[in-house]
Amino acid sequence: MIVLSLSRRSLERVEAGLRHTLILPRLFSTRGFQSFCGFLKTAMIGFTMACLTSLPLAAEGLRVQEKIVTDPWNGAAIGGFDPVAYFVDQRPIPGSPQHLAIHAGIAWHFNSESNRVAFLESPEAYLPALGGHDPVMVASGVPVPGHPHLFAIVEGRLFLFRRSENRERFLANASFRREAERLWPDIQRQLSP
Repeated sequence: MIVLSLSRRSLERVEAGLRHTLILPRLFSTRGFQSFCGFLKTAMIGFTMACLTSLPLAAEGLRVQEKIVTDPWNGAAIGGFDPVAYFVDQRPIPGSPQHLAIHAGIAWHFNSESNRVAFLESPEAYLPALGGHDPVMVASGVPVPGHPHLFAIVEGRLFLFRRSENRERFLANASFRREAERLWPDIQRQLSP
């Protein structure tokens, strides 16, 4: 920060037509150096915030990973939406950290205590298929996280989609599901645990 403030003063002197009298090399007074310092400052703040936001997750033994779609900010599965609500209410309902369950090291948020209890009694019944990845994209070999608002329940399984077009294609053609389920074990091995 000291170098940044000194280089700003030096740049102001050069722009004002004053003779460059500081000991610092002329490099510090260039606009490129100013941009570089701004980039470093932003990167340092971003790194610090990333470290600070991951501390509570690490303290609770939680992990952010790719096999099940999790929110990068709070580590909650499927963006913090209640997985049971898709089956009970037939719509996405945001969960609350007040109704939290930990399953396989991942935080799951629920809208109510009864939904949390139902999930803990039988998590496999409510887990999103393909870890919450878009089945049309998985069928093409690319694991793309689905969006919590774009969903379908097919044969008692929750599927999330990235785009509404993918949802329509999936519902119209059962081959996407078969191909996605065939490729999923190989794709899953490539994702971070």
